[in-house]
Amino acid sequence: MRSRGLRIALRALALALILALLGVSGAAALTLYATLEYGDSGNDVTKLQQALLTLGFDPDGVDGHFGRGTERAVKLYQESIGLTADGKAGTLTLSALYEDTADDTTAYAVATSSSTLQYGDSGERVRLLQDALKGLGYAIGTVDGKFGLLTRAAVVAFQRDHDITADGLAGTKTLNLLYSSANSSSTDSSSSSSSSSTLSASLRRGSSGSEVLKVQTKLKELGYYTGSLDGDFGSGTLAAVLSFQQRNGLKMDGIVGSGTYGKLFSSSAVSSGSSSAAGTSSESLRYGDTGSAVKTMQQALKNLGYSVSADGVYGVITQTAVIAFQRRNSLTADGVAGSKTLEALYGGSAVPYGGSSSSATPTPAPTATPAPTEIPSTELTQTTSTSASSGLSSAAYGSVSGPGGATVKCLYWYTEIKPYLSTGAHLTIYDYQTGLTWKLRVYSRGRHCDSEPLTAEDTATMYEAFGSITWTPRPVYVHLPDGRWTLATMHDVAHLSGAISDNDFDGHLCVHFLRTLPETNVLDPNYGVTHQNAIRTAWKALTGVTIP
Repeated sequence: MRSRGLRIALRALALALILALLGVSGAAALTLYATLEYGDSGNDVTKLQQALLTLGFDPDGVDGHFGRGTERAVKLYQESIGLTADGKAGTLTLSALYEDTADDTTAYAVATSSSTLQYGDSGERVRLLQDALKGLGYAIGTVDGKFGLLTRAAVVAFQRDHDITADGLAGTKTLNLLYSSANSSSTDSSSSSSSSSTLSASLRRGSSGSEVLKVQTKLKELGYYTGSLDGDFGSGTLAAVLSFQQRNGLKMDGIVGSGTYGKLFSSSAVSSGSSSAAGTSSESLRYGDTGSAVKTMQQALKNLGYSVSADGVYGVITQTAVIAFQRRNSLTADGVAGSKTLEALYGGSAVPYGGSSSSATPTPAPTATPAPTEIPSTELTQTTSTSASSGLSSAAYGSVSGPGGATVKCLYWYTEIKPYLSTGAHLTIYDYQTGLTWKLRVYSRGRHCDSEPLTAEDTATMYEAFGSITWTPRPVYVHLPDGRWTLATMHDVAHLSGAISDNDFDGHLCVHFLRTLPETNVLDPNYGVTHQNAIRTAWKALTGVTIP
């Protein structure tokens, strides 16, 4: 892409020389564009934003208003092709941008056509899209026919996994590949359960009866199952089935179809203690490893409820899932899948994500200070500093007990936090739902606080708390540099740019603090409002106090 930018720059220079020599201003091979910059608005800005988004440079909304998000996206694009990163979209930038999108199968014209599904769409086609994504293991939340942030994140993940432009737009190329992948997965699953007629129906987690009991008995005989022979297909039976499938070279889906059933009761079934087990390895698996052994481990974790993609790459998400598994199974939580971890994972008594080990220390639940329906003025902490930009007063309504008995309030961003928070400052995040803590570094301060995990360990801890990579706002307590605690919401999706290179987080995330709804509805009518509603919902649940 850098060579394309250089080529267009040379064309522009040649054009300028020709016009200067000839003294004419006629048409030339290079289209001349009016420069677009911060503060501009209109259809040309909308087209610019859509083109940026198509190439994966998120302008923070396609709304026709050239704001800081668009300026930042333009700078990133300019840097990527070797142009001066001034954030102004002139002839050189726009020519390169539109040439790039014209070469892409999900260019602007396609992206805006009726065949493309994108953020904000709804209906049966979106529902089919969500069904296919969910069937392939992508986290989309509820299949509701609404193309929201979770669906867009899943589309981006699918596109990245299949080496196509990750723009979040479900165009013809994405949809064809998605549905062919989903159909292939469905065919593989059905064919594995049609090779024998000795099983009346596939058995899976939640099944019960004599056939489950028969499977448990055989798994126990082969050394995979250590639980009770009760005929109930629970987490112990699931782990045993996964271990059997892994060691016998079967598709690891945790379902006892005819294929698995036939192998289980065949003379060639490989027992748990056999050294000829398929796909096993005596070596430890660790961060940076790749291959089938990693993929097998990931699938086993995934089927036990741990948040990980079975892609065969031992990255930070996999490391986080391994740490979570180790903690719940009373193992050394080092993120390295050694023999003890793998034996526990493939054994019949592995503790799933939703379960707990008898020796595990439970996470204490946060204690909230209850508030009556009407709060006396003596119990309502309120400050009335005024933001010069918004002209709105700020207030912290009530309080809640935080870590170590600290007082947590709900402070306003513009008047009570931003003026006292500098870029580069460190924030401590306490996730009161899991008890996990990590640190962030402030990257920039606008209408919310762009931040990034301070270290790779902080990234791993954050991912464990969230359980998945998601745009869904999560309420947390934030410890500010001046010692105050406040409620906020955040996501854990790395996007655009960041300043720390060794934190296993490619970009930054957003921490949202309390703002007034009128102001947010004007400046951030979509995702910003989502965060503000999440903050108010969490504060109501913690204190009983409603913030208007």
